[in-house]
Amino acid sequence: MDIDGSAVHALFIKPAKSAQMVDVSPAGMNVRAGHGIDGDCNAHPLSPRQVLITRCEDLQHFGVQPGNLRENIVLRGVPREAFVPGMVLGLGRQVSVRLTFHCEPCKRIAHVVRSLDEIAGRRGLVGVVVSGGRLEIGNSVAISPRRQPALSEVPYERFLLFLGAVPRGKVVDYKQVVIGMGVADSYVRAIPRYLRRSREEQLPIHRVVDSGGSLIPAHVPHQLEALQSEGVEVTRAEELFGGGQFRVDLQRFSWRGNSRASWLAMAP
Repeated sequence: MDIDGSAVHALFIKPAKSAQMVDVSPAGMNVRAGHGIDGDCNAHPLSPRQVLITRCEDLQHFGVQPGNLRENIVLRGVPREAFVPGMVLGLGRQVSVRLTFHCEPCKRIAHVVRSLDEIAGRRGLVGVVVSGGRLEIGNSVAISPRRQPALSEVPYERFLLFLGAVPRGKVVDYKQVVIGMGVADSYVRAIPRYLRRSREEQLPIHRVVDSGGSLIPAHVPHQLEALQSEGVEVTRAEELFGGGQFRVDLQRFSWRGNSRASWLAMAP
């Protein structure tokens, strides 16, 4: 259903996490299903925050210029009640995005707003790309009648959702878990605690390894046996490096998302 008077207002790419936003409004951008925006640092098949979309009306309310909230896409004319997690937005003739959760205010935008608390819940929504294509300013905005579940605003709940999606015979390392949760890199320190906390959740915590591929038996009991039962080859690290740990070859067994789409793009 088209939203009368709505349109894509501005477009930006973030080439690196700490880099200045690049205004690509005059040229447009390429958006890929299950991946994100070409050339943007948040494009990743495991991420639930491939794009950040903001309403022009919210920027005006806070007196902020487009791009200053580090958003990728600015929309105008979209009612607040239609701009909520779980909605699927059609942008132009080809692109559609599933909105997943609110983007939390962070220190990188502290200098452009009066208060981070004031802008909480109105910075914008992150999402995953369901269908890709070319996006340009002036493109129309539509709402899909098929609404998807919103993702929790609580990082631990997103940790559980991501963990439950890792398929049998594959592993994910700490860095991939952080990406799949859609949180800052600093959350890597919380992963061991989350693993211990989730032992009673009947989830495949044995499929998580550290960032080098080593097993983590201190946090995941019986991990070696569980992985071997799924056909994951585990090598004693001392054979390769002179250590005493077990390792998984991440090149062979790392889960990188679905081959054609993000693990969340079509998820119910």
